[in-house]
Amino acid sequence: MLVSGPFLTVPNVLSLSRLLLLPLFLWALSTPGYTWLAAGLVVYAIVSDLADGYLARRLNQRSEWGRLLDPLADKITAACALYFCYTHRGLPGWVLVLVVGRDLLILALAPWLAARHHRLPESLLVGRLAALSVGALAIVYLFEITFAQSVLLAASTLLVFLSGWQYGRRLLTHAH
Repeated sequence: MLVSGPFLTVPNVLSLSRLLLLPLFLWALSTPGYTWLAAGLVVYAIVSDLADGYLARRLNQRSEWGRLLDPLADKITAACALYFCYTHRGLPGWVLVLVVGRDLLILALAPWLAARHHRLPESLLVGRLAALSVGALAIVYLFEITFAQSVLLAASTLLVFLSGWQYGRRLLTHAH
């Protein structure tokens, strides 16, 4: 079994809460007048993502479950937010394809790496920074803060490319 160890830890509960809040997030996105709630849930996702990693290290509660739940919650939340921004707020389609494509590739290759090395790979700093910038990008598109869109679009694109390159490098290194 690739995922083992304690499940109910503080960091895992934070990651799980992001997944459990997705229906509310999707409802808020699709209900006129509740964009503020959707944006608040994006902020919660970012803050809880930073907190779960910090608490996992601080409380010595790193787990295989956390290595699975945390990035899964991040990627699903980002995909939902970006899809809404693409369909309703003018986010360029190539951004959605870039971010979701990279995330799907990472999710598809993680089990293979885990099987080879008997544990799920940890996220990289540049990957966490990419997730943070994509969350910020979603917020500026949700609230249509146009003056910040191009800067965050450039930063997110750069960080997603860099993280994809570093994850690819790690894959090639561990493939042997």
